[in-house]
Amino acid sequence: MVGFSLKKHNVVKASFAENAEVEKRSLELGIDGNILVPKNLGETNQVMVKLRLHLGKDDERLVLALETVSTFEIVDWVEGELTEEIVQQRCLPLALAKLRNTVKMVSEAYGLPSIDLPPFDGENTEE
Repeated sequence: MVGFSLKKHNVVKASFAENAEVEKRSLELGIDGNILVPKNLGETNQVMVKLRLHLGKDDERLVLALETVSTFEIVDWVEGELTEEIVQQRCLPLALAKLRNTVKMVSEAYGLPSIDLPPFDGENTEE
């Protein structure tokens, strides 16, 4: 069985725009990403989950875009058993939780009221 331990979560890109002249309404939320599993695990013992979040559209009051990378250390690896599906099942839920928390922190850093998104489907806050 493969285990993972979160080593770091960082923002690699952030952008923000606010148009106070547009009335407040619900914002569209989009998330996509990639799972990066090394081809040669002898060279590294880490996998990464890269997520991109886009909140709002250009014609809305608020637009926030974030790109994050969560790096996980591989523990208890048995050769041949590490697949992208395993990383998705075990690492993506925590990466999503970290992304949601990052949205809150970044919105506060931009001087906005805290953006508290509801938990994403499949999210897990256990580290």
